[in-house]
Amino acid sequence: MRRSSHTHAHARPLTESGITLVELLISVVVFGALMAGVAQLVATNSQNANATGTLARIEDTGRTAIELLSADIRRAGYLGGNIMNTTNADFDMILGTLGDSAVEIACNPDTNNWARMVGQPIVGVDEEDTVGLENYACITADDNNYQRGDILTLRYAGVGLDDDAVPPNKRPYLRTTPIVGRLFLGENVVAAENQIADPIERVYALAAHSYYVGLTDRSCDGNPIPALYRKKIGDDGSPVSEELLAGVENIQFRYLVENQYFDAIDVPNWLAVQAVETTVLAKAECPEAGFRNTREFTIGGAPYTPADNFRRQLFTATTQLRN
Repeated sequence: MRRSSHTHAHARPLTESGITLVELLISVVVFGALMAGVAQLVATNSQNANATGTLARIEDTGRTAIELLSADIRRAGYLGGNIMNTTNADFDMILGTLGDSAVEIACNPDTNNWARMVGQPIVGVDEEDTVGLENYACITADDNNYQRGDILTLRYAGVGLDDDAVPPNKRPYLRTTPIVGRLFLGENVVAAENQIADPIERVYALAAHSYYVGLTDRSCDGNPIPALYRKKIGDDGSPVSEELLAGVENIQFRYLVENQYFDAIDVPNWLAVQAVETTVLAKAECPEAGFRNTREFTIGGAPYTPADNFRRQLFTATTQLRN
């Protein structure tokens, strides 16, 4: 008998492949944790980027404010090279149809006295000096909402007038040589008493600037935005407001006289001021969620701890008067 070469194969059981419900749940949990970590990382990076951008803007605001104020301080008292009563109280070489106004620490918004007070090239008012602030009636709580800080006023010969220029009628101007000057309104530029028989004479628009901190009409999250303002001479000779830099919260000044610094209220002689120490506190325009500012700043000789959600930075510079 021949044996059959065919053998029967044994059937193997099929094994099922895939993941169990437990494995699926574990995967979901792990994936969720990873996504939460990624979201937290993205949020942290975003917060860090926002903080970095805010600090950069504060830095730019503070440095720009210091540079602007320092440049103007250096100009104080420059009147085209005049020898006049800012260097010697008994030596007055400023004549003309207008004449310089009597020196006083005041600003009347309805006259041009503040504009033409060339005998006082620099003067300040302390924030704590209520009488001085009252005398500066051109800067009030209703005028750009004056908030805080000292006031600094500077006067000098500003932009030179071109020969063919027609100046505004009521604005004060100064025609000057190194030894004599004529002060007049624009409408009297050709009057005989305002002429100087000297080929090097030149006409300048007087510059008078009073710096202070006020509030803008803008806000961020309900918080009014402060700014550095200044009064300048308008075309009618009276002081008008000009916004310069948003984000300046406070300014303080001290004045060097005979190697000693004084607050404005204690300055013994304004004509003897040699340098000005300027302190600017710059502030972010918007509050920052999750940030709490508890840093103590020393400004104007007094500590200041804001305890709020705004980032701030302090800037200080000392500027020598050129004249």
